Amino acid sequence: MKPKNPPIIRLGQRKPYVKATRQQIDERIGFVSRLLRVGKTKTQIHRAVREKFTVEWRQCDRYIAWLTKSDAQDT
Repeated sequence: MKPKNPPIIRLGQRKPYVKATRQQIDERIGFVSRLLRVGKTKTQIHRAVREKFTVEWRQCDRYIAWLTKSDAQDT
């Protein structure tokens, strides 16, 4: 599947950036959620997400934070 817009490289960026669709974000968050549920460490989650989705660790941390924040609000 070809992205609609070409990747953008801003000043200081090392890699091109294409914004993820809502469906892609939901898939990634679900994947991270399953890894957290089975007790994987943060480093293991970073590695798995990078291999599966080619997402950097910073973005992976945002997904983890979003999940842990929403879990804290549920209780």
